[in-house]
Amino acid sequence: MYHYRLFYPRQTCLLSAQYEGKSNVTIVDWVTPASVKPPMVVVALNQKSFSLELVESSKAFVISTLPEAMMEKAMAIGSATGRVIDKVDEYQLTLKPAKTVKAPLVDGAFAWVECELVAMFNSGDHVLVLGEVLEAHFPDEENSKQAMLFNWGSKSYFGMRREMVKFEKEDEKKPEKKEEKKEEKKEENKKEDKKEDKPSPKEENKKEDKPAPSKDSPKEKPNEKK
Repeated sequence: MYHYRLFYPRQTCLLSAQYEGKSNVTIVDWVTPASVKPPMVVVALNQKSFSLELVESSKAFVISTLPEAMMEKAMAIGSATGRVIDKVDEYQLTLKPAKTVKAPLVDGAFAWVECELVAMFNSGDHVLVLGEVLEAHFPDEENSKQAMLFNWGSKSYFGMRREMVKFEKEDEKKPEKKEEKKEEKKEENKKEDKKEDKPSPKEENKKEDKPAPSKDSPKEKPNEKK
């Protein structure tokens, strides 16, 4: 059952954590505010997530809101694991120190939320991580229009302006080609219609072979009134 797909598209966020010199980032879609006073957020992380281990050990994490400009990096980060590669080096990310926690801010994002770990709850194959917001960096008015969403059904990212971007090569088909094919079909149909309208050679010969009416042939009299 893929019930969670009913809740997409969702805003694309990046969770970053650091412990004993090791940093990692991961894409998170299941993020939600949990309280206003005190300010809290909840994020769901997979039980096997490397970032989950770093959050549990460091007791802190940062949630970054990503802009459209980071679409390709978001796809790559979400498809890799920090256990195998160093995502920060692999995808050339720049980290900045946060104001209140040890977890780093990811440069290039346009909003950040610094959180201190409050509690963790097992939730099936995920863990719900509850964090208290110690610092929030809000975007300026211009950058706030660049928020990015992730749509699970088509596995694509797009901005709030609904500019869809797909990464599967097989889906990258230009609409111009479809229009060209339609025009070609129309032309073919026209040619076929013209062929059907033209009389066949046999029909033309029959017309030519018909004798013209002779002058001596009796003319039909019009019906006389009785």
